[in-house]
Order: sequence, then structure tokens, then C-alpha cells
Amino acid sequence: MKYVKEIKDTITGAYVIDAVDGYRYKLKILGRGDELFFQKDDDALICEIVARYGVINPKSITRWDNGEKISDEERDFILETIIDLYKKAYKDDLVVFEK
Repeated sequence: MKYVKEIKDTITGAYVIDAVDGYRYKLKILGRGDELFFQKDDDALICEIVARYGVINPKSITRWDNGEKISDEERDFILETIIDLYKKAYKDDLVVFEK
């Protein structure tokens, strides 16, 4: 969680989207495209993606940076939000990795 908090406090170059639901979101692909930083107002997380192939692993969406566990219902909402915002930010589709 410390890693997420450090990124949240120092992030630059993230896409900032003020959505119709009243929240401010931030998205940024990290490293070599294997992680995605996602922030909803003051809550943040990092999840696994493969940016090259436009794939996200929903099982990596587990906890907010404050340590609060993410429920299955909330995970579904976060996943839908990330997919929608990713398309707006990066002009590319993001699909769910299913194994």
C-alpha cells in the first residue's frame, strides 16, 4: 500500500477525468505497461494490465491504498469504470483477462 500512496502523492502525467457521477478519476499506465494506477477522488489502487494487448486482470483489484478491502460488487464497478476511462484516456479498448 505504501507504493500506491507514494505514487498518488507524486504522480505526474496522469489522465484526469471529471466524470458525470461527480468523482474525479486519474489513470496512468506505469512501468512497461504491466500496471495501471487508478484513483477515484482520494482512494487509489494499482492493478495488473498488459497495455500492449489491452488486457486487465480483475483479480488484481483487491485493496484501496488505505488498506480497505474491495468487495466483489465494488470490484465490478471499478472494473467497468477503468475500462470506460481507459478508452477515453488512451483511445484503446481494454478487455478483461479470463482464465
